[in-house]
Amino acid sequence: MAQTSKKDARVLDGTKGETQGTDRRKKGGENQPEASSEERKNGRAGFWHRLKNFTAEAPKTVVIEGETIKLVPLSQKTAVVEESRGTQTSASPEMPVSVVPETVAGKGETGGQTLAPPEEPVSPLPETAIAEEEISVSSEKLKKGLEKTRNRFWSRLKNIFSFRRKIDESVLEELEDILIGADIGVKSVQKLVSELHEAWKSKTITETSQIQDFIKDRLKESLRSLHIDINYAPTPPTVIMVVGVNGVGKTTAIAKLANNFIKDGKKVMVAAGDTFRAAAVDQLDIWSKRIGAEIVKHKTGSDPAAVAYDALEASIARGMDVVVIDTAGRLHTHENLMNELGKIKRVISKRISGAPHEVLMVLDATTGQNAIAQAKMFKQAVDITGIFLAKLDGTAKGGFVLGMRNEINIPVKYVGLGEKADDMEKFNPDAFVNALFE
Repeated sequence: MAQTSKKDARVLDGTKGETQGTDRRKKGGENQPEASSEERKNGRAGFWHRLKNFTAEAPKTVVIEGETIKLVPLSQKTAVVEESRGTQTSASPEMPVSVVPETVAGKGETGGQTLAPPEEPVSPLPETAIAEEEISVSSEKLKKGLEKTRNRFWSRLKNIFSFRRKIDESVLEELEDILIGADIGVKSVQKLVSELHEAWKSKTITETSQIQDFIKDRLKESLRSLHIDINYAPTPPTVIMVVGVNGVGKTTAIAKLANNFIKDGKKVMVAAGDTFRAAAVDQLDIWSKRIGAEIVKHKTGSDPAAVAYDALEASIARGMDVVVIDTAGRLHTHENLMNELGKIKRVISKRISGAPHEVLMVLDATTGQNAIAQAKMFKQAVDITGIFLAKLDGTAKGGFVLGMRNEINIPVKYVGLGEKADDMEKFNPDAFVNALFE
């Protein structure tokens, strides 16, 4: 018998291995896929086997009916319910049905699923809640603007207010030093401490924890006694003359005022009366176009009184509601320049009886008590009716507002809290005092 060669032996061995592999697959089932030698080499036969034989389950959703939670296939009906969260089912008309998508956190040996809790239904806010939110936003803006002022003395005041100890002379002296350091003003602080001393002697208050509310109430009462609203003319236009020294932010304050009136639905015209500084006219022109106000301007060096007169003529012809007149920035110590303000005012009053209806002075809050000295001089020249307090957000001397009542008796009507046209608030005594102490 012929001997088998080595080559034939290898072929026979390979055939035998294939036959044995076929027998093993038959034992495991007829539908088992045959893995190639390359797949066996890379260990991927098991993965492709599972993928080929995977049977996808129908998508499911969670339906909550009363206290019962069900996991059911997602049908067209449940899909509609899911889309309109909060609708009621016919099975439970009194109980709202909440539907949330299936969330698989993990599967254990039993195949259990962890489901996310149903979301709370979202309902629109009532109008009253929206109004309260707007007030809250405004208060937060003022509070943020007074942050530097508040931090200057509030940390010291907390040491007095936080401990429930009896009031004595040393407490009152310490409080007086803190209030003077807050730039409130000597006269105002002395009056406030005197009232506090009387309340202590009469035993109206006995503990330091009561001092804060006492001071807040007194300051609010003092500021409320001043008229802080704009004096509108009986017949339009209302004429507002704006004055102030150089560098206080007068032009920006005018833009903010005009923008505020426009938002109230009024037609506004501005007069570029600061003709001594070319940049002032250009700046006001840019602001006017940005906020939608009309403007009257002349060449640099023109008579500011003539600009004011032409603005009044144009406002009457065009049916304007408010005219805001800019004036040249000047130092309060320059008598000749101060007299020119009086000339502008006389020209305005001759054209429109009773005008200007408001003379607002723009003060830089960062100057503190120096701003009060400026206001005294301007009041003698043009009889200021109100204060626009600019740059309040950048100062630690905002406490001087509380002392203005006793120093110059001129109300603060607006406060500036930034560089944008909307960064302005009407002065609210209660909100101001609360923001200063909270």
